[in-house]
This record gives sequence, C-alpha cells and structure tokens, in this order.
Amino acid sequence: MTRRLERAGLAQEPQTYSSEATSGRYSELDLTRPGVVIVHRASVKGLDFDTVVIADTESDSGSDPTSATLRAAYYVMITRARQRLVLGWQGSQLPRHLEGLDRWVRSR
Repeated sequence: MTRRLERAGLAQEPQTYSSEATSGRYSELDLTRPGVVIVHRASVKGLDFDTVVIADTESDSGSDPTSATLRAAYYVMITRARQRLVLGWQGSQLPRHLEGLDRWVRSR
C-alpha cells in the first residue's frame, strides 16, 4: 500500500510507523506534517488523526465478534479519529463484528 501511495503523486510522501521499529524510516512520525500516515493497528494507541481509515475490517470476520480483545482493538482504532472514520471491507455484507453499526454505515 505504501508504494502505491508513493507513486500516486501526493503532495507529501506518506509516513509509515511501526512501534516495533527501533530506527529508520518507520520509527518516527512528524504529526505536524500534513498528509497520509500509515500506522499498524497495534501501534495507534496514544495517537490521533483527523481521519482514520480501517480498510480491512473483513480480515477480522473469523474472530469471535464478542471477543474482548477484538472489541478493545477496535475501540482503540476507532477512537483515534478526531473528525472522520472510514471502515472498509470486501464483500457486500457488513462484517459480523461490525453488526449493530448499521445505522452509522453508509455503503457505496
């Protein structure tokens, strides 16, 4: 995904961060710089963004939708959004763990 964004001709090069990186390109973020920031779901705690996109929610469909671990992970990811949250998934049906959000979902 990062390579696609880099080739897309964005005004700013996307930033990518992983809490596991100890040095180099993926170890630091400049949150004062505008643009796209890609952060692994395990690394978002304590950060916030104007818009948060969780593009692959269907990847969690096999998990128990009532699992405390899954619910906590989504709570952390969703609450990172200051203004806009976008949940994406492949397929025509809302993933099981997002059921109940129907009134908040706008499909395209």
